[in-house]
Amino acid sequence: MTKKIAMSFAILASLIFQGCTNTVKYDDTPASKTVQKEVGADTISNNATAMLEAMLLDPEVQKATKSSRPKLAVFGLINFTYDKLDLAAINGQLMNELNKANRFRFSDQEDMSAESEKWKDSLYQLFEDPASGQSLATAVAADYLLVGEISNVIRTQPKQKKVFYRLSLKLLDQSNGETIWREQRELLKSEKNIVYGI
Repeated sequence: MTKKIAMSFAILASLIFQGCTNTVKYDDTPASKTVQKEVGADTISNNATAMLEAMLLDPEVQKATKSSRPKLAVFGLINFTYDKLDLAAINGQLMNELNKANRFRFSDQEDMSAESEKWKDSLYQLFEDPASGQSLATAVAADYLLVGEISNVIRTQPKQKKVFYRLSLKLLDQSNGETIWREQRELLKSEKNIVYGI
C-alpha cells in the first residue's frame, strides 16, 4: 500500500512539474522581432476627428442640436496608457472641429478646469461610470459631456501577439446619464510572432 501511495505522489509531482513548465515564450529569431507600427499623434488625431465627424452626423445628435445649440462640456481624451502622448494637442483639435461645426455652446473653461481637477485621481471612474460623467456635466451646467479614452489592448493569437491603441469617444446626456453616441477604434501599434513550448 505504501509503495502505491509513493508511486501516486511521484506521478502527481511529475504532472505538476510538467504543467508548470508549459509556458508561452517569444520567438527570438531575427524574422520574429517585434514590428512597431507608425501610430503618431497625427494618426490618433485624424481618427479622433473622424469619430467626431461621425458623431455630428449621428441621428440622435442631429436631433438634439436641430432646434438649439445645447451646452457641451468637453473633457476630451484620457490617457490610460503608459505612453507619452500629446493629448492636449489632440483635444485642442477636437475643440477646433466642434467650434467649426457650430452645433454646441461650451461650458465656461475656468469652471471646466476647476471641476476637471477634482477628477484627476478618478479618471477611469469618470469615463466608465455614467453617474460620474453626469455629475461633472451638472457641475458645469452642461447639457452634454464629451469624454474619451486611449488605452492599450493586447490580442494574442496562437502564433502572434498584437498590441493596439483603443480609441473611444462618447457623448453623455446630462439629464438622464445615458450615452447617446459612442464610437471605438483600434489602431495597431506592434505585432510579434510567438511560440508555445516546454
